[in-house]
Amino acid sequence: MASERWSEVISRLTARAPEALDDLTAGAEAPAAGRDFFPAVEAVLMPQPALARPGAVCIGVRVTEPVADLVDRALRLAAFALEKDVEVIVLSHIDEPGFERFGFRVERISGEDAAARAACEEQVRRFWNIDLVL
Repeated sequence: MASERWSEVISRLTARAPEALDDLTAGAEAPAAGRDFFPAVEAVLMPQPALARPGAVCIGVRVTEPVADLVDRALRLAAFALEKDVEVIVLSHIDEPGFERFGFRVERISGEDAAARAACEEQVRRFWNIDLVL
């Protein structure tokens, strides 16, 4: 199952970026904040660690600055995940690392200072059971 997912990620990799829609949606307001786009639900499903794969090994990839060769890096990470049968979790210290558009799981690391970011990253590592961070 995981090999199919990573094969699909590899097949969708392209250097073309999505079109920016911010100018098209500027000024559009929902009648009630969040009502139309985020309807109320009775329960929220939390993501399961390791993507619900029993015994899956998770590798973390720390991103602290924008990646210049994003497509190449995504291709290498997906090929690595496919070859080694691991799950790749991107630990992003920046707002938009770009890996989301390829189908990678991205966890945002936040905090006011280095100690707070380290504590946040440690909590994410424990949640996903990440033993190695590259």
